[in-house]
Amino acid sequence: MPVEALTGPEPVVYCAEALEHLRTLPDASVDAVVTDPPYELGFLGKAWDASGIAYSVELWAECLRVLKPGGHLAAFGATRTYHRMAVAVEDAGFEIRDSLHWMYGTGFPKGQDVGKLIDRRRDDHPARRRFTAQFAELRDAAGWTNPRIDALFGYNGMAQHWTTQRKTALVPTVEQWQQLKAEMAVDAPAGLDDLVHELNGRKNTPGEAWEDREVIGQAHRVRGGSGVFPQLQSDTFDVTAPATAEAARWDGWNTALKPAHEPIILARKPLEGTVASNVLAHGTGAMNTAASRTPPDDPEGRWPTNVLLSHAAAVDEAGWIVDGCADGCAEGCPVVELDRQSGLLTSGANPRRRNSDKFRDVYGDFRGQAACKPVRGADSGGASRFYPAFRYQAKAPTKERPRLLDGTVHPTVKPLALMRWLVRLLTPPGGLVLDPFAGSGTTLEAARLEGFPSVGIERKAEYAELCRLRLRRNSAT
Repeated sequence: MPVEALTGPEPVVYCAEALEHLRTLPDASVDAVVTDPPYELGFLGKAWDASGIAYSVELWAECLRVLKPGGHLAAFGATRTYHRMAVAVEDAGFEIRDSLHWMYGTGFPKGQDVGKLIDRRRDDHPARRRFTAQFAELRDAAGWTNPRIDALFGYNGMAQHWTTQRKTALVPTVEQWQQLKAEMAVDAPAGLDDLVHELNGRKNTPGEAWEDREVIGQAHRVRGGSGVFPQLQSDTFDVTAPATAEAARWDGWNTALKPAHEPIILARKPLEGTVASNVLAHGTGAMNTAASRTPPDDPEGRWPTNVLLSHAAAVDEAGWIVDGCADGCAEGCPVVELDRQSGLLTSGANPRRRNSDKFRDVYGDFRGQAACKPVRGADSGGASRFYPAFRYQAKAPTKERPRLLDGTVHPTVKPLALMRWLVRLLTPPGGLVLDPFAGSGTTLEAARLEGFPSVGIERKAEYAELCRLRLRRNSAT
């Protein structure tokens, strides 16, 4: 595919497997890769989120090939699986330059309350072992073997669980039990049929202690996901006290923390020569920190950081915070929490004098030992003013969440303002942005709004059409 085909004014969306389509792109034809690949968590049971593609060294090697020397990659990941993607990116030949962290306050813990698990537990193991002992005797009397039982149902090893005295003892379903008796031509001992029906009837039901938990109040919760996942529903539930001494001992213990950030890999294709020579030759190798200050394009704005905050404050058209936290910020808002803990801070106008090129490059020119020219005047505020802050919306607005006529929507939509910031930071003027996992097209719309051509690849036909719908609709508004 010629480079000219990739650099038109409007974003291009290809419905294809990411790896396969990447192979068709020319070498060194892309200026930046900004993408939100599958998190490999099997989100909502979706196969596309458990394919292992984010761990593919071959995939990231293709991204490396199509990037110009010094081109940057920004790829989102999940806190539990990010490390495996980072290793694959590095093994593909990228230099890991940093890890960015997108923080938000609206995630909720998805762990399990250990005290409740203990009260809910039903210990049916003695009854199961009573069944398996009798069934093993029936098996032997009928001249059958476990492999023969497995073959009857197309299993591989299940029969050992139906005949063992270990903790892995299980009971077949009522239908399986009827078929076993018929095929083996055996009569079940008295009471064994009742035991099978009883144990099957109790499957997945709580133990007796669960019904004894006293209701001591009510609480409210929102069911849904963390920063990237939409809220699904809200409800009120009973707060109960432990019913047993064992549950009381572990009351307040859980298996997970509240999610409040998502990591972003920041990597770079190796340079050809020095940074200066690479930038002059290819336009890549550095980041546009001046245009990504807080607030953006403000020469007196603060240097962009590798921590990005989200909250529900008033924002401008680009999604940037314009007036601190507004009333009604979500509980646990990172901006609110930072400023509450830091209190009022005051920064002076003049940093200390230092005799180094690095200091001069950051803070501006200075003459000999004279005080350097201040980048900004003295200011006051909370600690949150040191970080880029974007508006967080647990569920993206309609214009950022396209929907097909059949109701299809993408379940994981990133904030447009966040993607605009990343695209602006990493892409040189006129540079081409590539997103190998286009999803709902957020990166492509962000690139267009920032004035960059872009290419998106999306394997699912319905999501590729969502991208096109979004781009068509928003180009007319």
